[in-house]
Amino acid sequence: MIRLKKIKSLKERVQMRKCADVFFMASKGQISDELDEIFMYYLTLIDPLYQKKAEKAFSEKRYSDLYYMNLEILGETVADWDFFDEKASLDASRRTVLDHFLYLDGIRSPYNTGSIFRSADAFGVKKIFLRPLSASPHHERARRTSMDTVNVVEWEEKDLSEIHDIPIFALELGGKDIWSFEFPKRALCIIGSEEEGISSSSRKRAEESLGLVSIPMLGAKGSVNVASAAAILLALWANSSRMKSRFSSDGPQLSC
Repeated sequence: MIRLKKIKSLKERVQMRKCADVFFMASKGQISDELDEIFMYYLTLIDPLYQKKAEKAFSEKRYSDLYYMNLEILGETVADWDFFDEKASLDASRRTVLDHFLYLDGIRSPYNTGSIFRSADAFGVKKIFLRPLSASPHHERARRTSMDTVNVVEWEEKDLSEIHDIPIFALELGGKDIWSFEFPKRALCIIGSEEEGISSSSRKRAEESLGLVSIPMLGAKGSVNVASAAAILLALWANSSRMKSRFSSDGPQLSC
């Protein structure tokens, strides 16, 4: 445990970070024997506007609130991957898998790749194909953002031209309203890159099959992040399949 004497020897911003570390450890049950003293010193470091909030949180032993308040003061944020447990492992056998496939058509950001994998796991995607040179699920940021779901959702780098015998649709501008789209029980959905959307060849494959689907927007910006759009689509698709009267394993199999 870091001592108050050591905290006082540091630069002010580092002092605040170290105090935050003490509060974080306290929220996990690891209480410093100098916690009261460190907190009183911490009050001298922060703006009076925050002091009452801090005192209330401390009196109620809401140490995690102190930690996050301190990050706010410092202008720092916590990402989901900061909660990633390197020692934990996911059990793929617990997954409920649907006949839903994704094709990531040139996703460039490892963060978006990881986020899409996390949604794919949550909503029963069987397999994800990635266009060659897309951001790899092996990338550390992709793995951490996915909360390790890159290790339980099957995936493969493959050109779309090598995938046959399955209906295809694409999430893209100018398509059918997603709220009225008739989701298939078995299909592959193409998700395009952040800047360019889907490629012309992918668009042609989709238009020759099930077509394009779009999410209507009501805001001034008129768009959402590609990973957010994928999550919306996957949730609706999973719900549609679950609402079917039964699941059938008949029909053509995916040829890879």
